[in-house]
Amino acid sequence: MQQDDKTQHEIRKIAYALWIKDGQPDGRDREHWEAAKEIWAFRSHNHVLDDADDPAGATKKPRQASGAA
Repeated sequence: MQQDDKTQHEIRKIAYALWIKDGQPDGRDREHWEAAKEIWAFRSHNHVLDDADDPAGATKKPRQASGAA
């Protein structure tokens, strides 16, 4: 799989998870796709791995910095 194909596949998985989370609404495909692109860009920039139970990362909480009180 080429990098662009892999990227598109990952974005598609995220968009699908967002669509499911939102109750599978009709007519919001562009909104889910754009949100998925932003999530993918953030994850790829920050090297965050997908969580198998939450592929869209919708329920992930920000990580605390090491040594934070």
